[in-house]
Amino acid sequence: MANLFVILVSLVVALGGFVYGVDSGIIATTLGHDTFKYAMLGPTGVNAPLTGAIVSLYNVGQAIGTFAAGYLANKLSRRWTICISAIIAIIGGVLQTAAVNAGMMIAGRFFAGVGCGIMLTVVPIYIAEVSPADQRGMIVGLQGFMIAIGFFTANWIGYGGAYAKGDAQWRIPLAMQIPGPLALAVGCCFIPYSPRWLVQRERYQEAHNVLALIHGGCDDDIVEQDLAQIRAQIHADSSQVTSFKPAVTKLLSRQYLHRTLMACFILVMGQFSGSSVIQNYQSSFYAAVGFTGRTSLLISGIYGIMGVLGQVIYLFIAADRWPRTRTLWVGSLVLSVMIAICMALSAFYGSESTENISGARAAIAMIFLYSCAYAIFFNGTIWVVPSELFPFFLRSTGMGLAVFSKAVAAIVLSQITPTALENVGWRYYSLFIASNFVAAFIYFFLLPETGGKSLEEIAELFGDTLASDLPKNVKIEDPMAPKVKPDQESDAPGTFHMERTA
Repeated sequence: MANLFVILVSLVVALGGFVYGVDSGIIATTLGHDTFKYAMLGPTGVNAPLTGAIVSLYNVGQAIGTFAAGYLANKLSRRWTICISAIIAIIGGVLQTAAVNAGMMIAGRFFAGVGCGIMLTVVPIYIAEVSPADQRGMIVGLQGFMIAIGFFTANWIGYGGAYAKGDAQWRIPLAMQIPGPLALAVGCCFIPYSPRWLVQRERYQEAHNVLALIHGGCDDDIVEQDLAQIRAQIHADSSQVTSFKPAVTKLLSRQYLHRTLMACFILVMGQFSGSSVIQNYQSSFYAAVGFTGRTSLLISGIYGIMGVLGQVIYLFIAADRWPRTRTLWVGSLVLSVMIAICMALSAFYGSESTENISGARAAIAMIFLYSCAYAIFFNGTIWVVPSELFPFFLRSTGMGLAVFSKAVAAIVLSQITPTALENVGWRYYSLFIASNFVAAFIYFFLLPETGGKSLEEIAELFGDTLASDLPKNVKIEDPMAPKVKPDQESDAPGTFHMERTA
């Protein structure tokens, strides 16, 4: 079991997942309030393109936020970058709460998206870099757990809003987006820097102190060994570029393309699994089988409970016990089957005039089971694996590119979903059945297993050479270390003589 320090620090940072869950989830119930529809969508309360814009501009903000995430995480540290993202999310929440027209609402959604785009990039990186290798799946999975808690909270906040009067029905729920990032911004003042970022900045004693806390005060030799491996690997990579444009070029090079494509694919499939569409437009799905108004909002609240339940199962049963790759490909097949059943039920009973209430309830029950299964197999794992794939000097930019890809996928889906639901109805499910089925094969054949390995060792899976595996007596020079005469070389700070041990 991870020590209390690592758990507490990770929970503070994982508030970023909670912020994302609330910000993403609250729009689903907001769109279910008639008062919001008439205030923002016009006198008819129906405007599919504008509805898509309100949802998708949040994802546009996410995409843009990822461009700043990599630079800020390397320049200012992971810690303060997360703090900045929380402040941006607060601005977005304020604008949405005070919105007097659709333009102001869209601007608020955009700023909230920028903040969450940065969070989604940097939070899993930070947690991965402060987690012991054998517990990283569970600890990074805390972000997925907090996302599920955020969705759950948003659904019940939206349900509670139904008992308010007038515009308060949606303004009060939207205001509930503010406490989460406020707590995160304050919490960032009390957490340590990432030890790997400290090593990059040559603040070795601080890195040693943080690693000692991470290892729970164990033998100092273990801390020194861990520090030596991190320091050697980062110095070995020190000649590599870290600015945005060269880093993207490197990510798309033959050496790193496999990792880049897998990280992007995993997060894109978080959208094309169908989860975001069902979450954001669940009120439309419930209306299609005859449930509207408060009943629809109540069902949304119960739906949120299933995600939390599934995430608890993941943390205490699956994380770091099930192989990462198997979790993803088996989960993809499970979701494909569940959506196929839901599609069939919607085809037969997907009408407000249906007389078979049991069939309608069965369709909703399948959506609930889908939510639970998604949380078990994906909600944590899709953040764990991408955060592990890249070397330090590409980690923040690579994760940013993956989150950017996710945001682009979300933009596409949020724009086409309202129109698709109006025109093809239950047939729209077939897109997600096919995408999950294809994903299972890609995970099975192309994704190496990363569980239980240090972030430095994972590079070996993709053909990189570890600094600790270099031939005997090969020196790894710190380019920032002062130059000395040859007879003083053995005492030069920042110089390592790595020897292969049996």
